[in-house]
Amino acid sequence: MTIVLVTPAIECTGVVPRATFPPSLRRWMLDMLCSLAGYGGWLAVTGSVPVATLMTPVLMIITVVASNIKHRVLGEPLLFSDLVVARSFLQHPKFYLFSIPAMARIALIILATVPPLLLWIYASAALLPHLLGAGMVLAACMGLWLCPARSWAPLPDMKRDLSRLGLPGSMLMYWRQWRASPDLPPPAPLRGRAAYDQILIIQCESFADPATLGLPAGIKAPPMPGLARARQLALQQGPLYVSGFGAYTMRSEYGVLFGQDEGTLGFRQYDPFLTVRRECAHALPLRLKSIGYESTFVHPHDLRFYDRETLMPVMGFAHVVSPGPHVPTPGMPYFGDIALGRTLTGMVQAASTPSLFYAVTMENHGPWPTDADTDAPLRHYLRHVANSDQMLLNLINDLSGQKRRTLLVFFGDHRPSIPGIITPGPVRDVPYVVISFPLAENGHPPAPIGRTPAQLNALIAALATQHPADATPIPTTP
Repeated sequence: MTIVLVTPAIECTGVVPRATFPPSLRRWMLDMLCSLAGYGGWLAVTGSVPVATLMTPVLMIITVVASNIKHRVLGEPLLFSDLVVARSFLQHPKFYLFSIPAMARIALIILATVPPLLLWIYASAALLPHLLGAGMVLAACMGLWLCPARSWAPLPDMKRDLSRLGLPGSMLMYWRQWRASPDLPPPAPLRGRAAYDQILIIQCESFADPATLGLPAGIKAPPMPGLARARQLALQQGPLYVSGFGAYTMRSEYGVLFGQDEGTLGFRQYDPFLTVRRECAHALPLRLKSIGYESTFVHPHDLRFYDRETLMPVMGFAHVVSPGPHVPTPGMPYFGDIALGRTLTGMVQAASTPSLFYAVTMENHGPWPTDADTDAPLRHYLRHVANSDQMLLNLINDLSGQKRRTLLVFFGDHRPSIPGIITPGPVRDVPYVVISFPLAENGHPPAPIGRTPAQLNALIAALATQHPADATPIPTTP
């Protein structure tokens, strides 16, 4: 009963967004096989039928609740790639706990303590139940392996497949398709020489134009003079079409660094950093190295996050720098963007060879503080995003005062997610600006051009390269 009816019913009726009832036969079958694997796992470990009968639906409830919380905050359900978040959760729990309701936090504590207690109290020494449970797991795995992932989930479409395959089924089919994904062919090498003395790329955490966020009545958007000035001076500017909302920095980061759109990535699009070691030939630092650039990665936070500590050198960054230390305060929990801007200006001015600097900021990261004022999280965000804007304005002023050829690229990685105030929606774009220094004397602000992160990568690579036969001057900004 638990395997055939209860656990599949919990999944089918509980997952958001809800599908039409009754569920497809394919979804019910996948739910039953996953339920069989869970039941068999508990039985193999404990040897207790009551424990397996209780914990199998409990585990499904926890999975469904976790997916629904994620859908409410970030606009998408649980994915197979989210399993690696467990490591990040242990390293930086505050990044995740703020989005979990109080009752769910209590449930997490119970979940962490109940299974060991059940194992201690009800574990059976009889061999047969353990063997029976192992047999169930083996049978479930065999049944799941026989499900044709290639025909059941030929292309990534989580909204469709959540309805057709269910939550655990879609996660499993997507994982299998991800594992079978072929590596991308290497790109054509860049030819020519460095067109700029320095290229400064800033990936600004949760940076968005407040005027586009649909702020509640009574909340005034900050003026954002830096963004306004950057748009006026830009060689190109406009909306950057990112896929993530409130998280998944690595998707935007990968797109700008590797130049691959989600359609090309296929099932790797959900967390492209998982396979980044196999695609380093596409990395912008390695490609620019061939025409004379030396690359530095700058991030004022724990470099173990997304495994940047080891991945960035593999991508071609000769130097990986973490400014600090920073002493967190309630008003400034992370390294400030204005201070980071000063650090970057100093690094640019000290560079003596063609250089790429890629900086990932931190100031606008959650969690957002809460108090009696329901708008407190939003006010906190707006105050910090104004600091990011000031950093941009300061960099424009600093780079305008030098004669060296510099390309400044500034973009937001995703919009902020502030539960109950700024929530997921179909519009997710963030601003980007590309400014070439020295500035030209005259001109008009360019019309906005929408780009994906991969298209921004292509623009940077094109601007960074000066071909030997190209007699045209380096582009300047009006």
